[in-house]
Amino acid sequence: MPDKYRETKNNWDKNNPEKIKQSKAKYDKENPTWSFRPTPELREWLKKERWDDRDGNPETNAALVIRKLEKLMEMEYQGY
Repeated sequence: MPDKYRETKNNWDKNNPEKIKQSKAKYDKENPTWSFRPTPELREWLKKERWDDRDGNPETNAALVIRKLEKLMEMEYQGY
């Protein structure tokens, strides 16, 4: 069954490239990607703050920054 689904999806994708472009553009507009270069001091601090995931691998840069921003947001809500 998964092969039939994949084949149907691939055929639809091939026959509707404009719909895919529109959908991706809408998604990208609603979920923008941010990019920035932290200072060496921030990178060093983030390196020290990085956690390991369940498999023992270090968390990704995105996961680390999101976790820290959520913590900051929580602290600001509490009045710090």
